[in-house]
Amino acid sequence: MGDRLSSLPDALLHVIMSFLPVRQAVQTCVLSRRWEDLWCTMPYLSIDQREFDKAASGARDDLGRSRKSSRFEEFVNSLLMFHKAPSLDVFRFHVTENYEFKVVKRWFRRGIKCCPAVVEISSSANARFYELPHLGSSSHRLKRLHLVHIALDKSFTQQLSSGCPVLDDLKLDRCLLDSPEITSSTLKNLIVLDCTTYCGNVLTITAPAVVSLYLDITVIGWNWDGILVNEMPSLVEANVCLKQDRRSTSTSPKGPCKLLCSLSNVRKLELSGLKTLSTLHGESDTFPTFSDLITLLFNGCDLSDDFQILGCFLNNAPSLEKLTLQYCKLPEGSKKRKRNENPKRISIKCQDTLTFQCPNLKLTEIKYKEDDVHQLFGLLSGIWRSLQKTTIMLTKD
Repeated sequence: MGDRLSSLPDALLHVIMSFLPVRQAVQTCVLSRRWEDLWCTMPYLSIDQREFDKAASGARDDLGRSRKSSRFEEFVNSLLMFHKAPSLDVFRFHVTENYEFKVVKRWFRRGIKCCPAVVEISSSANARFYELPHLGSSSHRLKRLHLVHIALDKSFTQQLSSGCPVLDDLKLDRCLLDSPEITSSTLKNLIVLDCTTYCGNVLTITAPAVVSLYLDITVIGWNWDGILVNEMPSLVEANVCLKQDRRSTSTSPKGPCKLLCSLSNVRKLELSGLKTLSTLHGESDTFPTFSDLITLLFNGCDLSDDFQILGCFLNNAPSLEKLTLQYCKLPEGSKKRKRNENPKRISIKCQDTLTFQCPNLKLTEIKYKEDDVHQLFGLLSGIWRSLQKTTIMLTKD
């Protein structure tokens, strides 16, 4: 029976090889003459040092780890030397060890030089911050850029704003930003997770075409003084978590943190983190109107202000259909009662003065960790008296 797999065209074989770890993809060269040089032209390069770490998991001493690192370095040098694809569809690289900066930068530069459409570069948390080389003209095909634990100098901001004409997906995860600015007219998906800066600055985001935004930042403390997001008229989905550094004694950001107005066009909004609501609202006298908001989720937020901020959202979201309160900090009346108390005799103080105007709200889901359904429901029933045709669903963890 003939070798039907080898009879396939190079393009299909390259797709098959893209699912293999890079070392196995190279090892296909021993199968036959047909496969001898296929790996040299495959448009996918996915280099992950963790693949080599698993193969050398028995090396426990420093000498063994040093040999393992040396073998990986030799492999990558040979791979990039003999690989001759004119362009790449995908270039992925993950490094776990500390090498000389110039060595790793040379690896990154070699892959980026092939004008990849997708670039995903990351390093382990225990490794040093490696720098992203200048993208230059190689970024004209770049559509997705995902970076994890990578240092970005001031030139990155300039490249992002003018040198990446088709970039629509950007993820910065635990990156070190020299210039606290993200500017792009083409981005549609933006994720910023736990990024840091050299000194206290205001993180400024200007991305008017963004459809999906995920922002998870320690905004109060030594990382940032504040966050400023400019208008996002195309925004559909947003997830915002603003955390406070435990070492910080400040209770409010020093710089601007006016995100709400920029999120006013959103349809699905998730706010998480204990300090997020108070930080977002701040001392603003005006609350924006969320005309298109359909789904609103508060995850682990502080609602102990007798639902004042929650009321602002409900009164300014006329199209809201579903509200979820997930493990939020509720007013004091929601504390768990003593075991010997009779639930029928519990007195709950409710904010009857609050009036919510949210005519389209159909479902309110409350997820909680307390084991006292009676007291929780008693607290909330007084607040929802003004809502029409609203179903309240309680879910215990």
